[in-house]
Amino acid sequence: MTKLVKADPRLGLDGTTGFLHLSIAFSAVLVVRCLCAQYSVIPDCDEVFNYWEPTHYITHGFGLETWEYSPLYAIRSWTYVFIHAAIISLCSKVGISKVNLFFALRTILGAFCAFCEVTLYSAIYRNISKNVAQLFLIFSIAATGMFHASVAYLPSSFSMYFTMLAFSHILDKRSIYKPQSALFFFAVSSFLGWPFALAVSIPFVFEILWSVIISPLRAKITIGLFKTALYCTILLAIIVTIDSKAYRTLQVVPFNIVFYNVFGEDGTGPNIFGTEPWSYYIFNLVLNFSILAVFAYAVIAVILARFICRRSRAWLYPYISTKRLLVFTTPFLLWSGIFFSQPHKEERFFYVVYPLLSFNASIFVDFLLSVLQLLLNKASIPGLTAERWINKLKFLILIVSVVSLFSRTVALHKFYFAPIAVYNELTKTAETSTFLQNVCVGKEWYRYPSSYFLGPEMRYKFIKSDFNGLLPSEFAEGVGYNGTWMIPEGMNNKNKENLNFYVDVSECDYLVDSNFPKSDIGASFEEDYIGDQENWSVVACFPFIDSERSKLISRIIKLPDVVERKIALNRYYERKWTDYCLLSRRKSLS
Repeated sequence: MTKLVKADPRLGLDGTTGFLHLSIAFSAVLVVRCLCAQYSVIPDCDEVFNYWEPTHYITHGFGLETWEYSPLYAIRSWTYVFIHAAIISLCSKVGISKVNLFFALRTILGAFCAFCEVTLYSAIYRNISKNVAQLFLIFSIAATGMFHASVAYLPSSFSMYFTMLAFSHILDKRSIYKPQSALFFFAVSSFLGWPFALAVSIPFVFEILWSVIISPLRAKITIGLFKTALYCTILLAIIVTIDSKAYRTLQVVPFNIVFYNVFGEDGTGPNIFGTEPWSYYIFNLVLNFSILAVFAYAVIAVILARFICRRSRAWLYPYISTKRLLVFTTPFLLWSGIFFSQPHKEERFFYVVYPLLSFNASIFVDFLLSVLQLLLNKASIPGLTAERWINKLKFLILIVSVVSLFSRTVALHKFYFAPIAVYNELTKTAETSTFLQNVCVGKEWYRYPSSYFLGPEMRYKFIKSDFNGLLPSEFAEGVGYNGTWMIPEGMNNKNKENLNFYVDVSECDYLVDSNFPKSDIGASFEEDYIGDQENWSVVACFPFIDSERSKLISRIIKLPDVVERKIALNRYYERKWTDYCLLSRRKSLS
């Protein structure tokens, strides 16, 4: 292990400005994030229907509308949508095709995420240690969770970006006396992104308030707080103005979101969309971060070591106080406590603290290696070189983490990318479309990648399936931006199905479907359209994993083909597939 010494915050890597090293780090992360933009799946249909579709409506004049955008509820910010719509409009000016606008926005989001990751990496290097910084960067690049969170068009991902920027300031101990930068980034994260992301700032806010009480520089801190209040007021005023103009009624969307989720009336609120046991996040975090998830919570051992063993301060980040260490490491633990206790759980809720998970894991791994090196040095075993064995252990941890995460990331792409591939085939058909055509979907409605995959003369329609919740409606067309303030008919905030949102299958020109085995329980509205060769012809099909019939380990990871061929008959690694297809209606000969 490299000896921990206090770094001069004015300097970068290796005592220099660090520009070259940071450029290399940024280039490495950028390449990975560009790959994420191209190959990652969309794991959450809220990303499409609540963000991609309204954006498509602004940029192309049509799209699907959810109840959240009805002026009666207004729990989605048009300001957030307009920012991304502006980016897409700029991309379209340089001749990027419609479907590639989808990937262009994801690439830009990934590039900004890479910038935030490297900014935090640089702050960790300057203020904690080179070892922790390097571990953080490797963990962040390798994490499966970052594979999709980094390029997701979601407020939780947006909050994740600005949480990283806020922490890059928090890590500098001078941030206590100039808190406005970090606090403003937290404000952007919560006001423009996701209001609940403000919870991440609580430890830092307590540190500031305590400093106001005990610090002789309380006047300087107070001035910084007043500046923060001014900046936040201006930011909120801009958001409220834009959203109120879009809805044509005074709307404070961040407040609306909190009110709906926390103080909603009976029959409303997030729990109507499903609840999960506390183990949901455990399983999810292990899938997305492998052993790093365990390390992130094991950082409690580092905190206890600082409290219990005073001698630890002599070798464990001696220039960082225990109080500051708590400010760095407890936000992830606090976030976990809050969201583990909520009945309604979704993977995207943890996007905000994904970088903090990697950061905590890096702190713990560095602590673990430092403790082992200290013990080996004290043992003085002949022929044993402590540093050599510690480096081997560090390499082993990195290999296990990276390989396991990479196998999971490859699995996500190989097993679940078929919907994007299918709709990509539809774009080739769209080029020859000259009259209005309906692209229909039944049970696979929630895997739609957005109207950026439709031609100008195509519209997305729903046919009845076994799903009995509320599906999106459509924004009003041909009225300019008026659709943002028009109240759609048939919407409700109780997830009650509206049968008027369906069309008959006879009205469909194209249909996207899969041939998962039909359930034997109860009646079903779902027909075997792929097998109906009399009415439908197959345009394209791609393999999609059948999770229900595949063994657990086989659907979690993807091993190299040469390895899988050898274990193909293993009953614990059996994998089943289904077809995910684009169908075209056969023309009647009459």
